[in-house]
Amino acid sequence: MTRGRARYILESREEETGMQSAQSVKAVPVQDHRFGAGAEYTLGIEEELMLMDVRDLALTAGVEKLVAAVGDDRVKPELMQCQVEVATSPHATVTGAEEELRDLRAQVVRVGAQLGLRVAGAGTHPFSLPEFQPFTVRDRYRELAAALRYPLRREACFGMHVHVAVADADKALSVIEGMLADLPLLLALSTSSPFWRGEPTGLHSTRTVVFQSLPRSGLPPVFESYEDYARAVEQLIRAGAFSDHSYLWWDVRPHPRFGTVEVRILDVQPSAGDSVALAGLVQALVRHYGRRYDEGERFPLADRFVVGENRWLAARHGLHAHFVDPRSDTHVTARRSVEQLLERVADDATALGAAGALDRLAAMNAAGTSADRQLASTRGGASLRTVVESLVEETRS
Repeated sequence: MTRGRARYILESREEETGMQSAQSVKAVPVQDHRFGAGAEYTLGIEEELMLMDVRDLALTAGVEKLVAAVGDDRVKPELMQCQVEVATSPHATVTGAEEELRDLRAQVVRVGAQLGLRVAGAGTHPFSLPEFQPFTVRDRYRELAAALRYPLRREACFGMHVHVAVADADKALSVIEGMLADLPLLLALSTSSPFWRGEPTGLHSTRTVVFQSLPRSGLPPVFESYEDYARAVEQLIRAGAFSDHSYLWWDVRPHPRFGTVEVRILDVQPSAGDSVALAGLVQALVRHYGRRYDEGERFPLADRFVVGENRWLAARHGLHAHFVDPRSDTHVTARRSVEQLLERVADDATALGAAGALDRLAAMNAAGTSADRQLASTRGGASLRTVVESLVEETRS
């Protein structure tokens, strides 16, 4: 029996009980949040890294033995056995987060090598087939497989999530609304997934397009307040749609248990330095809108029609996109928009000790992203295996 067939049988047995199983999990009430429980604007970074067989560099099931061998609760299993998550502690500055992230990556790379695994960061694996990747054996993932079926079997995607603490729940919802129009710029800067199933897709972030087949993904709905958000989420929990707020996979969301604004739109990066630079920009953005909120400003509802179009353009073209300018009937280049964004949050980044992060992003804006490097490599005649070898080396470095 093949791994794919065995996994399908497991899901089929769960299919009729998926809803009941989800309801049996004790939900964490979203009203019991931790906004304001700690220092404001601290940040944490979560990365989903791919695990590959040392012989052919194809995705392989290795997370259980890797997590056990590392023995660090900051290194965790993910949905599929070819994925491992590393998660930093909260840090006041990106400098502290970078030190911890590099240490976590080094542990995973070192121990993985001892187990015959290679580790790399990118939004998708260039040639492995997602449907043949087995799920990690956990109750949560069984429930997801039963509820979501085929879309979940395609989800061999790898993202980066940045948490930034906010002092008040209503403030968190307002900050999210304010920064919604900036999300396509974050995506454009992070694109690292131009290949899928052995072919160039014509996209710079294939991960974005694949992931949006899941429910409760993409841009978040409009919520007038945290109470409005909590009421809506608890209604769906009572109806049995899902068991808690962690089943909301929007590009940005409030995270009640951590008391953070969590930005989830980013492709994971092969370079730890690029990861930290993106995290520093997210931290500066949250402070930027949070400071304006504290000064009494309230942000108008984002034009989700325009943001959604720019989100697609960022996934399609990365930094080569021409975005819709919401203030006029014209377009603006992604690179110019990034320049304006970095200028806008420069004071906040300096106050947070993240000015260096913005300098690195300015250089990335000029030179291109991981997706650009991968595509340039194949245009120069390199094989997809060579692309993966480069991702492994960049991640290790």
